[in-house]
Amino acid sequence: MTDLDRYEFNKKEKIAFYLTTVAAGLVISYLLYRNLLFAVIIIPFIGKIKEMVKQRMIKERRRRYMAEFKDFLFMASTAIGAGRSMKDAIAESIPSLKNIYGKKSVLSSDLTIAFERMDKGGENDVNVLRDLSEASGLEDVHDFVTIYSICKTTGASLITALNKAASVIMEKISIDREIEELIKRKESEGLVIFAMPALIILFLNLTAPDYIAPLYETVAGRIIMTSVAVSNLGIYALIQRITNVEI
Repeated sequence: MTDLDRYEFNKKEKIAFYLTTVAAGLVISYLLYRNLLFAVIIIPFIGKIKEMVKQRMIKERRRRYMAEFKDFLFMASTAIGAGRSMKDAIAESIPSLKNIYGKKSVLSSDLTIAFERMDKGGENDVNVLRDLSEASGLEDVHDFVTIYSICKTTGASLITALNKAASVIMEKISIDREIEELIKRKESEGLVIFAMPALIILFLNLTAPDYIAPLYETVAGRIIMTSVAVSNLGIYALIQRITNVEI
């Protein structure tokens, strides 16, 4: 089952990442030094950049997983309310999730594995679902499995518990989206500040190349340009620290 805390690029993503990184390095090198050879300075930072991109992908995948899981709870509640078992509810929800979220739906893939373990392997549904929650690392999934286990043991109403869990997750997703929108607005404002030095340098290159020429032709100019690059990295790190809010 999918470990949501880890992410590995596929072949296309790797190609896209390295092409984008190289292109960015060449653009920055020419803009700051008018020398493409300076693009090699980005090499020591590739690992860090890759890790940052991975963290963004992990965050987005976890968000999609929760949205899919919420829909799964409603589907499971309907199926169980009609007298079906959890195994049957999982089997019926897989095609619906694929129709809604596409064939690349993470949850539908994990549920397919869970169903096969129950159907072909004869494993206990609680144990399989517990493995699902541990792999996801999500608190809401873990709470659902705990509730399901208690309901099976005590004979409590599973349908009511599923509906309640789905409602709570929906409210949480709604609040999360509001917070994310606020964070994105603040991040956009910060990125404008981050991009401003590069835009000013580009503007001067296009409108007054003689005025800015000393920055490219003297040692002092190279130092100033390097200071601009380092300062921009510091600004970006500060923006990420301010907007990196755990929801």
